[in-house]
Amino acid sequence: MSRSILPLLALAALGCGPGEPDAGSTSSGAAAPAPHPASPEVRGDTLEGLSSGGAFLARVTPLVDPIPMNEAFGVLLSLVDPDSGEPFVDYDEVSIDARMPAHKHGMLRDVGLTPQDDGSMRADGLLLHMYGHWELHVDIRKGALFERAQISVRLQY
Repeated sequence: MSRSILPLLALAALGCGPGEPDAGSTSSGAAAPAPHPASPEVRGDTLEGLSSGGAFLARVTPLVDPIPMNEAFGVLLSLVDPDSGEPFVDYDEVSIDARMPAHKHGMLRDVGLTPQDDGSMRADGLLLHMYGHWELHVDIRKGALFERAQISVRLQY
């Protein structure tokens, strides 16, 4: 779903710029979360993340190299059973999103998923609107159960 540029301008006006806060400092004075391990600069390589309960492994392969800043792009998303290596299909719904944890915001848009012949899904409409540390969230729902795989990405200048 396309959205107006006004939310992006509002974020810029609030001082949500490309720099990230120093580790250990927050505006509220509370301790900052532990720093994330070094995130790879994405250059078309497949990234993986095990889901929170260990039910599936998410594999994300960007369709561009490198991932652009503030331009929509797509990825191939595969869900795999971590024990057997077979495709993971035990879900009712799947989604992918991106969040910028240091800034406490996300992409400001929805991502469309299209099933592929090989069992993967093409996700179109991802947009990382600023440089820095992002987390891709791959969520599945099966009935009332929910599980997330989280993959760190660092978008470099």
